[in-house]
Amino acid sequence: MKYLIFFFVLIANFLFAQTNDEIAIRKVMDDFMTSIKTKDESKFLSLFQEPVLWTGTYSERTQLKRLEKNPKAESHFTDDYKTFIKAFKDDKSEEKFDNIMIIEDGSIASANFDYSFWYDGKMSNWGKEIWTLMKISGTWKITSVTFSMDLTQYFQQPSLKERTQK
Repeated sequence: MKYLIFFFVLIANFLFAQTNDEIAIRKVMDDFMTSIKTKDESKFLSLFQEPVLWTGTYSERTQLKRLEKNPKAESHFTDDYKTFIKAFKDDKSEEKFDNIMIIEDGSIASANFDYSFWYDGKMSNWGKEIWTLMKISGTWKITSVTFSMDLTQYFQQPSLKERTQK
């Protein structure tokens, strides 16, 4: 019984420790993931504030594997959120976030997390992702998305436990 009470107190402390802004930013993150899964382009586009920087880079080890197949393969790329959401033709795509850390001061924020991208129930790539956000007229908007990428054809994502051990 003591452990059960301790568990509830611990959970309550965690929930109350989150600021309203952190909760709102987590809602943006949930909306991002849901709009990909449901192909809700309108909702997805509403999450951003122009101009938006969208950049990715392959991890060094994945890039080395890519260079074996194509010696001219670029290690990084830019895209934009409008093109990203338009690429989904069916409801088989999904992005998942975990190991989330949010830093905010009520006006600006960064969200750092691990992501994995899935298609038809299979993970295709994974890595770290960093967003910057600004609160515009009381609403959190994404202003940049930067991410690293490992391809699962070369490297499997470690478990959450392995990723969070320092």
